[in-house]
Amino acid sequence: MSHHLTINIVSAIPFSNLNRDDTGTPKRINQGGVMRALLSSQSIKRGIRKRYEDASQKASVRSGELSEAIAQRAVELVPETDGNKALKEAKKIINKLTKGSETEGESARSIWLSQEEINTAAQTVANILSPDSAEEKAEIEAFIDGTKTGSLAIAAFGRMFANAPQNNTEAALSVSPAVTTHATSIDTDYFSTVDDLREERNETGATFLGVSQYTNGVFYRSVSIDKKQLRKSWSAFNDEDSRQNLEQLIRAVIYGSARGKEHSTAPYTLPAVVLVEEQRYRTAYDFETPVAAEGQGGYLAGTVDELAKQYQRARDFDAGNFGPVEALAGTYPELDGKFGDLHKQQLDDVIREIVDWIYHD
Repeated sequence: MSHHLTINIVSAIPFSNLNRDDTGTPKRINQGGVMRALLSSQSIKRGIRKRYEDASQKASVRSGELSEAIAQRAVELVPETDGNKALKEAKKIINKLTKGSETEGESARSIWLSQEEINTAAQTVANILSPDSAEEKAEIEAFIDGTKTGSLAIAAFGRMFANAPQNNTEAALSVSPAVTTHATSIDTDYFSTVDDLREERNETGATFLGVSQYTNGVFYRSVSIDKKQLRKSWSAFNDEDSRQNLEQLIRAVIYGSARGKEHSTAPYTLPAVVLVEEQRYRTAYDFETPVAAEGQGGYLAGTVDELAKQYQRARDFDAGNFGPVEALAGTYPELDGKFGDLHKQQLDDVIREIVDWIYHD
């Protein structure tokens, strides 16, 4: 049995700007001779993480201001702790993990810690400042468990400590960007803000005029799970609630997306295809040749057909790369028979099958 499993996801995303560049334009890439819309892997990972942590209530914090958070927590834990001294000790901890000095901006030392690690670091600071404490300095080992973490989100996506690489956490999930399977365009939306008081007086004129840019399309992305690495990285793998947390993470992987301008466009749709494959060597599919619109228009049918063809070609090339665990779900109405012998299942059943695979030795 392989320790890799890839989830392939096809979604039709309407009018939106979920991931934009520094000019506010939707991110894009030239592929196969045409322009495609792009959602970066970083934006997707953040969308997955926030969905998972909202559902599981297992919070983590990535920030350039964690020294302040640690110091504040130390005072909350031990109210007699001096806040200024606590901040000084917390900065020592941050400096041991990341490159930089106390005179540099905190943004240069942004790191990612679980709430449990923040609490433990805060308790360490409070202990150091206690009149009865014999400790003279804060040690990383006091709250960082080597390459492991109790946070499933951190174990999934990994983290780096520039000044303490021996404590880096290797990612157990590999996340691709989402790219449209076809050529796209970027469209401009002109908008204005109505002045309520002027409107009451039957006067014309807006308080603000502007333009925004949007795109749409059928996106393909993939997420690969390395269960061997997950066991190494996640210290809570055998905890009582670990299975429930994994189910919530997999659901977040499937629903997760970039989140730019989400309240302006409400663009989230159900995935058309969720194809799960156990693999010896993790691979994904590619739409280098842009899909053409079919019938009365639309790219979804052509994308599903092309994905099904690539699925078969992959097995014609190297059937041994694919293990026995496979599953299929999605809202596309004609999936049965397109991917070998797979039949469409309920998403809950697919998630359970993935989690069962993770736990199977």
